[in-house]
Amino acid sequence: MDREKKAEFLLGFHHTKPILVLPNAWDVGSGVLLAGLPGCRALATTSAGIARSLGYEDGEQTPVAEMIEMARRIAAAVDVPVTADLERGYGDWVATAHAAWDAGVVGMNFEDSTGGALVPVEDQVAAIREIKAAVPKLVLNARVDVFLMGSGDADEAVERANAYLAAGADCTYPYCESFEPVPDLVERIKGPVNVVYEPTFPSPSELEAIGVARVTWGVRLARYAYAEAVRIAADGLA
Repeated sequence: MDREKKAEFLLGFHHTKPILVLPNAWDVGSGVLLAGLPGCRALATTSAGIARSLGYEDGEQTPVAEMIEMARRIAAAVDVPVTADLERGYGDWVATAHAAWDAGVVGMNFEDSTGGALVPVEDQVAAIREIKAAVPKLVLNARVDVFLMGSGDADEAVERANAYLAAGADCTYPYCESFEPVPDLVERIKGPVNVVYEPTFPSPSELEAIGVARVTWGVRLARYAYAEAVRIAADGLA
């Protein structure tokens, strides 16, 4: 399947049932295993998982060339569309978006916080417009970090999400570690909503029933894998 067709499929999955469930890969091995699961239609990457697999910390500490290269290798190893978590674009979001597309990646997460603080809405809107003008077929998932970095105000999260959709984002991602605000956000945001899956959340099918378009795990799958490896090794060393 060519890159344009993968992008078309990925975008379409946001607007059709069943809910788009995107496992997050952090290297080629995890990507191949996750993509091989029955029902897996697309993959996401985790920037934190990739960073730590390469010996870096999260928060744009990984050189952009290394982050893109890992995303390229994952995308080349699987047949399904791959969308990459590219944080806030590593200082040049247009160049990063171009590099991702050229690497065979057909989607991109783009955060609205940097250095522990929210970016002004107007600056983020301008950046989203720049990305979509430069790489229009790249499926852009605009992360909203109000609950992580800001006031935790649902009204602000909705305002930001709708502004990003109006600027050309294809999906919004209000990062909530609590399920409580999710139904209200989904009702008021005027486009597809991505939810990061927590163990306490309803099942993906229940999330679909309230209107969630897309579910990811972020870095959690990588953390679970490492924790299980450590547990098994510790038992052997005991």
